[in-house]
Amino acid sequence: MVNSLIKSFKTSVPNIITMLNLLSGCMAILLSFQDIMFAGLMVMLAGVFDFADGLAARILGSYSEIGRELDSLADIVSFGVAPSFILFHLISSALFEGLPFSVFLLTGTEAVILAGAFLPVVFAALRLARYNLSDSKEDVFRGLPSPAAGIFIASVAYKGATTGSVLMQDLIINTGVLVAISITLSILMVSPLRMFSIKFRNFRFADNKIRYTFLLPSALTLVYWGLAAIPAIIIYYIFLSVIVNLLPQKTGD
Repeated sequence: MVNSLIKSFKTSVPNIITMLNLLSGCMAILLSFQDIMFAGLMVMLAGVFDFADGLAARILGSYSEIGRELDSLADIVSFGVAPSFILFHLISSALFEGLPFSVFLLTGTEAVILAGAFLPVVFAALRLARYNLSDSKEDVFRGLPSPAAGIFIASVAYKGATTGSVLMQDLIINTGVLVAISITLSILMVSPLRMFSIKFRNFRFADNKIRYTFLLPSALTLVYWGLAAIPAIIIYYIFLSVIVNLLPQKTGD
C-alpha cells in the first residue's frame, strides 16, 4: 500500500507540473487579447514549468508514457498556439497601426500575412509529432526545440511592450521583421540541424564544454539585461549549435 502511494506520488508530481505548463499557455492565449507583455511572461513561465517537469521526472525516476504525451500536448499549446496568437496580435498591430480591423474586409495579401502568424504552431505540431515517434536516445535535438521557438516570440513581444526606445519598438513592431521571425523559427523547428541539449549527465567540464560555453555567458547576460536578454540567448544557442555541427567532434562534448 505504502509503495503504491509512493509510486503514485512520484508519477503525479511531474504531471502536475506539466499541467501548470499547460495552464500557463492557456492564460497566455487569453492575455494576448489584452496585454502582450503579460502574455509573453506567461509563455516564459510555461518554459520554467516545462524545464521543471523534466527535472522532477529525472530526480524521482518517474518517466511514463502518459507523461510524455501530456508534455507534448502542453508544449503545443504553450509554445505553439500561445506564441502564434501573440505573433498574430503583434503583426496585426504593425499591419493596421493598432487600429481595429474586420477579417471580412481583409485583402488577400493581408490575410496571407496574418495567417503567417500561425506558422509556428503548425510546425511545432509537426516537430512534436516527429519527436514522439522517434526512439532516438541521442543527447541532441533535431531542429530547434519548440519551447525555445515559443519563448523567443514571447520574449520579443515582452521587449516590444516594455522598451523605452522608440527605435527598438519600431524595429520589433514591424510587419516584415515579425513575418521573418515566424518563417525562420518554423523552418528551424523542422530542420535537420543537430542542437545540443543543456541537460547534464555529470558536471565534468570535459564532458560539458559546449553546455558551459552556452550557460555561463547566458547567465551573466540574463543577470545584466534581465528578460530582455532572452532573444539574444536563443540566437546564441542556435549559433553555437551551428558551430558544433561544423566541428569534427561529438555534439555532447
